[in-house]
Amino acid sequence: MIRSFYSAVTGLAGNQTYTDVVANNLANINTVGFHRSRVDIETLISHLKRSGTPPTEALGGINASQVGAGMSIGSISKVFTQGALQETGRPMDVAIDGDGFMIVDDGTRTRAFTRDGQLQMDVDGNLVQSVSGYKVMGYAPGGQPAPATETAAAGADPDALTATDTAAAAAAGATPPPPQLQALRIPVGDKQAVATTKLKVEGNLDVLTAAAGTTTSTVAVYDSLGEAHNITLTFTRGTVPGSWTWKPASTDKTVTSVTADSAALEFDTNGGIKTGAASVLTLQLSNGSAAQSVALDFSSINQLAQPSAVSESEQDGMPQGTVTGMKFDGEGKLYALYSNGLSKEVGQLALANFVNPGGLLDVGQNNLRPWLNSGEQQLGRAGDDNFGTVAPGNVEGSNVDLSTEFTQLILARRGFQANSRVVTTSDEMIQELLNMKR
Repeated sequence: MIRSFYSAVTGLAGNQTYTDVVANNLANINTVGFHRSRVDIETLISHLKRSGTPPTEALGGINASQVGAGMSIGSISKVFTQGALQETGRPMDVAIDGDGFMIVDDGTRTRAFTRDGQLQMDVDGNLVQSVSGYKVMGYAPGGQPAPATETAAAGADPDALTATDTAAAAAAGATPPPPQLQALRIPVGDKQAVATTKLKVEGNLDVLTAAAGTTTSTVAVYDSLGEAHNITLTFTRGTVPGSWTWKPASTDKTVTSVTADSAALEFDTNGGIKTGAASVLTLQLSNGSAAQSVALDFSSINQLAQPSAVSESEQDGMPQGTVTGMKFDGEGKLYALYSNGLSKEVGQLALANFVNPGGLLDVGQNNLRPWLNSGEQQLGRAGDDNFGTVAPGNVEGSNVDLSTEFTQLILARRGFQANSRVVTTSDEMIQELLNMKR
């Protein structure tokens, strides 16, 4: 009877722990990136009442007789099945669809690993985990190792090899080491422009224009700093029918000279351009931008019996723009978005995986750390072998299933209830023994 007390107590304690695990699963049903835990129960050593005997020629064998001593919790392990993806509409949020963990740094170069893709940007442009403020780690644009000084400032792995090491390994014919990790950062305050390299002009030059008659058109050209310069193109009717010349000029004070390599246009009898459809405009500037060459396309200019009207139809330059946002793509590449419509890759999300993810240690704030039986981290990118893809604008919901957890809760409750009845019954039996002396 005393033994039954102890067995029942182990059942009470075990089922209480079982309930605790289920309660934690249910408490985190709405926690992003949470993975439920599973309880594995084991038996305790049994007391041998009779060892049993082997069979003989005369008699058959007899099994051993054992009385169990109860149960205990053998292990509590994470179940890393995929949680449902939930669209958030926030470009900073990311979810991993498949295997792998995002890497975050707590500022002391101690890494943690998470499936929580709720991210935000701090005042310096660093991409951080919303719940902890830990910096999100990734690779430099193009996956190239960052310079050693930049890497150290970003909180990268102090044991990682530098760009010099990578170049030396490549020169020696060896496999280059993996790129270094660095904190992902949006270059807030950065400005970007696109210099004009191609410009198309279209319209009509009136065939009835008298010899030496002119018409003008003003086009805009952007330099490498994003500054627009107005260039006036003056078209002059030649003495020969179907021939025109043109000349560029500018009153912009920062344009020191503007020239063209060809200034003659000839049209056929149908009014279509015959020669001079392409030319190159060269600008010398005094505002600090580089000398500029612009390919002009006059192929859409006609010479018909209509009033002259020539204008710029398209060009590939853009004014200066500032960073207004960011976005991820399916490969985890991070892009800065500019107000002028440009985008620039500024990094790529790094992923890590482990031989045994169940061996990771839960340290709170939706983060995990390597532990004794997790194995070493294996770094990679979205889409690599053993790594999932990135789903921008989504987060991974918990993989807690209500029906499963409530079923486990009922089982734990019934187990606790049954063991409490054993305690009550054993107590009544001992009371009966005590009453025998009366």
